[in-house]
Amino acid sequence: MTSIFLVDDHAVVRAGIRMLLESKTQLHIVGEADSAELALERIPSLSPDIALLDLSLPGMNGIELARNLRQLLPKLRMIALSMHEDTEYVQGFLEAGGSGYVPKSSLETQLLDAISAVSRGEYYAPTKLLAELAREMASPDPYKNAHLTDREKDVVKFIAQGCTYKEIAGLLGISEKTVATYRERAAEKLGVKTRAELVRWALEHDLMA
Repeated sequence: MTSIFLVDDHAVVRAGIRMLLESKTQLHIVGEADSAELALERIPSLSPDIALLDLSLPGMNGIELARNLRQLLPKLRMIALSMHEDTEYVQGFLEAGGSGYVPKSSLETQLLDAISAVSRGEYYAPTKLLAELAREMASPDPYKNAHLTDREKDVVKFIAQGCTYKEIAGLLGISEKTVATYRERAAEKLGVKTRAELVRWALEHDLMA
């Protein structure tokens, strides 16, 4: 019997996943949480085999949650449930200690396969994402000599975490226009144009903590 803890802030999503997993007698959901903070309270005492973590949680996000859980429970296997199908999120979650990555658009077709794979000690992600990630990781680091100010790093970090300009402005106490300016300066210094490239830099320079 494989014990599973489910973390997602949407009750409907949790209900759907619970129905899917409970159809398999070898899987047992031992607990649920709708936030990372609540998950950190409940998971250590339950010691499940696998934690299913929504990445887009209110407050602490799923990648930060995974990093905290890895410190508390080194043997816990974690699978991300994400609406994002971008390699930077896959890499960020794996670097935080995760073992699997399932897009929410493919839960019905891929979640059970992911659980089986990580239960065997393997890693799981859609083939397309793994192939893209392998290509990106094989590329040289074009940002080696870039130097950002602390405020520019803050803006890049929050962008990498999926925050909007409005949310970043509130967190840093500045205007949205100023956020955009810092983002443009950082992108110019790094020689990048896309959000994905900014996220990659944040991941490779430990800004997601």
